Amino acid sequence: MPTVIIRPNATAISGSWTNTGGASIHAVTSDSDDTTFTNNAAQNQTFILNLDDVSLSGATFNSWTMTLSGRKGGKGSATLNARFLNISAGISTSTGVSLTSGSFVNVAAGAASFPSGIDDSDVNDCIVRIDTTGGTQCFISEVFVTIDYTAAASATVHSVNGVAEANIATIKGVAHANIAEVNTVTFD
Repeated sequence: MPTVIIRPNATAISGSWTNTGGASIHAVTSDSDDTTFTNNAAQNQTFILNLDDVSLSGATFNSWTMTLSGRKGGKGSATLNARFLNISAGISTSTGVSLTSGSFVNVAAGAASFPSGIDDSDVNDCIVRIDTTGGTQCFISEVFVTIDYTAAASATVHSVNGVAEANIATIKGVAHANIAEVNTVTFD
C-alpha cells in the first residue's frame, strides 16, 4: 500500500513552550532536524498542531501511525499523551508516551485504522495534540503522521476527443503501442 507523510504546518495552541531554532512549534517539529526543538517551560503543558493537507481525492484511507522524536528533560523521565484526532470524523486516539533517553529518539505515538468512509477532507482536518503529564518536562524535535491509503482507481479511456481508440494510430508522432496515458488518464 502507498503511504504519505504529513507534517505540522501551523500551531493552533502553543501553551508554555520554548522553541530553539525556529519561531514556532510547527516550524521546529516539521523539519526532520534534532537541532531544532521545543520544550515545555512549565509542567503539564499542551500544544496543538495543524497538519499538511493530502491531495488524495477518491483514495481509501486505511490506517495512520504517528511518530515523534523526543527526549526527557533535565529533571528526569518525561510522560505525555499524544493524540491524532478529528472528532467530527470519528478519529480520536490518545497514546501514552514515556521519554527516558537523554538523546532524541523516534517513538511510536499512536497508530490505528481509519473508520470507514473517511475521505481526504476528513484527513485534512486532523490535528495533533501533545499534553505533557505527571509534572514532567520534555524536548520534542519532530512530529509526523504516516498515512497508509489505497489510491483511487484510474479511469480507462477508449476514445480521445470522440475518436475511437482503434482509429488512433499516433498522437503527435507517438505510436499507439507506446501511449500509456493521456493527461494522467490510462489509455489502453
